Amino acid sequence: MDWFLRWWLRSGRYGWSKFRRSLCERKYRDSPLPPVERLSDIQAYLHQVTWTMDSFFHLYDSISYPQTVWHKKKDDCDGFAILAAALLAGYDASTRPVLLTVITHPVSASHTVCVFTSSDGNLHYFNNASLRNDAYQNYEQIMREISPPPRRVVCWDVRRWENLSLLEFHRV
Repeated sequence: MDWFLRWWLRSGRYGWSKFRRSLCERKYRDSPLPPVERLSDIQAYLHQVTWTMDSFFHLYDSISYPQTVWHKKKDDCDGFAILAAALLAGYDASTRPVLLTVITHPVSASHTVCVFTSSDGNLHYFNNASLRNDAYQNYEQIMREISPPPRRVVCWDVRRWENLSLLEFHRV
């Protein structure tokens, strides 16, 4: 099972997400996102989104366009993360938001968050609608915080939110 989960995170998930986006979400692609003047605005917008599991048509796991999440006002952790990243990028591109995903056993405890860099160089993250403002030094610290024992980490990655391209991949 671990080999499949590693393959899924390394390539299957993102190929499927891009295919499903092009097939089902084109009408949302150019929809405007709300304006952001401060981090608290992002958190307030995220609180308007309802957490919901991907439907059967999305199969196991896919990442929607941020505009789709904002329009529908519902998604799972991937949706919260992609929306937070898009809002952060619009607010201040120097925050360099990314998606960090951890695949664990049990698989249902796997999770995605939006990580960004503050002006002081520390990392922070949005965990669904909650802003985690602690000063993290690297992605691994955040990975460990969002997947505490007894979960067993299988693998984790860091991706650009704009095109889902790989920045880091780690087998554990």
